[in-house]
Amino acid sequence: MRHYEMLTILSAEMETPTEEVEKLEEVVRNLGGVVTERNVWGKRPLAYPIQKKAEGFYVLFNFDLEPAQTFELRRVLGLRPNVYRQMIVLLDK
Repeated sequence: MRHYEMLTILSAEMETPTEEVEKLEEVVRNLGGVVTERNVWGKRPLAYPIQKKAEGFYVLFNFDLEPAQTFELRRVLGLRPNVYRQMIVLLDK
């Protein structure tokens, strides 16, 4: 397993992103990963409009996952309507 960091931008139309954040953690666990840290940055303005929206909830995840499963993670997150963007980065040890 390798250690990754993922920054996600969620819809700001939700009152609290807690439920969606828990679902994202569940997706990682279902793929055989382990979420080691979660940091909710809160609602912030976007650098540019996404789907005609100007704000989003930023959430940073640290997790361990097999490299082959990152493709499936990106695919599943791309299908979720409340996830505007995600970026997964492999961290050095």
